[in-house]
Amino acid sequence: MDAGENRLPRKAGRPDCVHSGPTCGGGYLLLLVFFLLGAGIVISGWLYCRRQEKQYIAGMAQQLSIIAELKARDLAQYRKERLADGSVFCQNASFAALARRFLEKPDDADAQGQLEAWFEECRPQYDQVRLLDAQGVSRLSLPAGLPAVSDPVARELAGVLRSGRVSFQDFYRSEQDRRVHLGVLAPILDEKNARQPLGVLFLRIDPDSWLYPFIKRWPGASRTAETLLVRREGNEAVFLNELRFQTNTALNLRAPLDRVALPAVQAALGREGFMEGVDYRGEPVLAALQVIPDSPWSLVARMDVAEALGPIREEGWRVAAMIGALLFGAGACVGLVWWQHRVRFYREKARTTEALQGSEVRYRRLFEAAQDGILILEAGSGIIVDVNPFLIGLLGYSRESFLGKKLWELGFFKDIVGNQARFAELQRKKYIRYEDKPLETSDGRRIDVEFVSNVYPCGEEEVIHCNIREITDLKRAEKKILKLNAELEEQVSARTAELQAACAELESFSYSVSHDLRAPLRHVMGFADMLQKDAGPSLSEKSLSQLKIIHEAAERMGELIDDLLAFSRAGRVELQKTGVNLDELVRETLGDFQAETKARNIAWQIQPLPPVWADHNLLRQVLANLISNAVKFTGARAGAKIEIGCAPVTNGETVVFVRDNGAGFDPRYAHKLFGVFQRLHSAVEFEGTGIGLANVRRIIGRHGGRTWAEGAVGGGATFYFSIPNQNGGNHGH
Repeated sequence: MDAGENRLPRKAGRPDCVHSGPTCGGGYLLLLVFFLLGAGIVISGWLYCRRQEKQYIAGMAQQLSIIAELKARDLAQYRKERLADGSVFCQNASFAALARRFLEKPDDADAQGQLEAWFEECRPQYDQVRLLDAQGVSRLSLPAGLPAVSDPVARELAGVLRSGRVSFQDFYRSEQDRRVHLGVLAPILDEKNARQPLGVLFLRIDPDSWLYPFIKRWPGASRTAETLLVRREGNEAVFLNELRFQTNTALNLRAPLDRVALPAVQAALGREGFMEGVDYRGEPVLAALQVIPDSPWSLVARMDVAEALGPIREEGWRVAAMIGALLFGAGACVGLVWWQHRVRFYREKARTTEALQGSEVRYRRLFEAAQDGILILEAGSGIIVDVNPFLIGLLGYSRESFLGKKLWELGFFKDIVGNQARFAELQRKKYIRYEDKPLETSDGRRIDVEFVSNVYPCGEEEVIHCNIREITDLKRAEKKILKLNAELEEQVSARTAELQAACAELESFSYSVSHDLRAPLRHVMGFADMLQKDAGPSLSEKSLSQLKIIHEAAERMGELIDDLLAFSRAGRVELQKTGVNLDELVRETLGDFQAETKARNIAWQIQPLPPVWADHNLLRQVLANLISNAVKFTGARAGAKIEIGCAPVTNGETVVFVRDNGAGFDPRYAHKLFGVFQRLHSAVEFEGTGIGLANVRRIIGRHGGRTWAEGAVGGGATFYFSIPNQNGGNHGH
């Protein structure tokens, strides 16, 4: 060891440098810092994933609910159509006279032939058609030669004959072919004496022909989604259709009503809405429940949680990977600091060793092996007395370029300690630290370092210890995080492109549906008009009334198509938010109702309204729907009153209401008001398609607002919607 390598000031007989270095408590503190930092990262990631999962579940709940509502509506319509088929025979005097002829004279070939012709008309919808006499004996059937009716059907005959009304024979299993059937029982009443039953027409339905395929069908590809049909029998829920993951289930698979986690049980108990539960396989599922009106049936649209939450859980893994990277970076930082503390600890331990030579050897080994750059300075003069190999290798200057010089005399350190004033500050404070300070190497490269200086006693004198460290590991972790963020942004962009493509495809599908549905509607309306014009004088009042019903139904279908398309577009159109003057918008909207209301005595009360930040055209649709409802449901009031006003501003949002003194509604069903096709009054009482309020909720929801309603039967109704204020503040007038 030459003289240049040992220039720490020291007096003979004095102990080596002694200073109070870091203790074990510093390590515990670093562990605590790392634990708190890691806990914060993990908790933040977990909360983010939970929030995303809740939002995704809400979206799946809406999707499943729409599927359940649409299928339930179609099933209810299917039952009505089948009962209408039975009514055609039950209320037909010509058919009754023909049936009486045949029952009185079975050998009447002409009567038999005409009846079989009637039966043939029913074959597309029914696999069997039978004419039963008043004792339940099968007198004529199509196909011919059928055995006696099944016991469940035979048990219903007496009640049908006694009531004289068409009855729907619910799902039953035939003891003859062991298959599941259902059907329609239509009493045939004597055309001369309607109280005298002649017999029963039984129309048997094979559910495999349409009903089961319709229930099984799912909009879109799915590995686990399915639709179930159930009914309650005593203390059990009975499955009525074949299931996707289990065979021979129709009328065989049953579940006790105390299995409340089973969606099928909740549906059989009459519950509606969305739930999370466990299905018949024991798998966690998301399910939407819907009661089929005017039937003992309930419908369940369900999907496995594993499939439903698959995409969001994939995102969760990506978030977990990001959290892992953050934890790694934090751990690396804490580890580096901890390692530095340990180095200082061993340096202190070496200097307190009584054997001076051993102390110098240990110190020198630490000094030369350190992976930080180290400078030792005389505290009084600022002269560099030692420099370690790592700093020499890092900067590329020779050892002689450092030794014997003051720190501020080195050009590549001037930006760190540029003058004696800063050096005096170090002597006073005993510690300074700089982050991301640039140093220039001998080959002209620039590197950013952390520069830490400590003043500590060495015998009776003081020395300055300077550490120069690269934050390379942290930079590497930051780059990794930036890379992960870039990948995540790419995935978001890809998902956005997929969503835009899906929206475009949905727009094309909506146009196609509109075009394809309107053509047959125009045919129906055109031929109905032609028939009324050409044959009107020869038609009975009943036939003219039926033609009118056909024409009105076709017009209503056209309105439904228009409203459905408007509802679809409201969810896809891009919001164009601007400052909207609500006072002017209300006046413009009311102008659209002048022709409709000029003959009525309506007392309008329009309060001053504040401006809002919203899409002008969509907000006009909202007001038009709500005002239209108020005008319509006050139609029976001699003194109609309609009020439009603004509730007190709270929570950074503007609340607008439309109030009327019209028919009102039962508040128990207020939650159904804003659903598609949800109506609390019949179409006979008040016209409409049941989509207007659904449009209101969708438009306001896209603005980030809320919709709700209050009312009472015969006591009027108030509809509210809120619009968040721009920047969360109140605009004022």
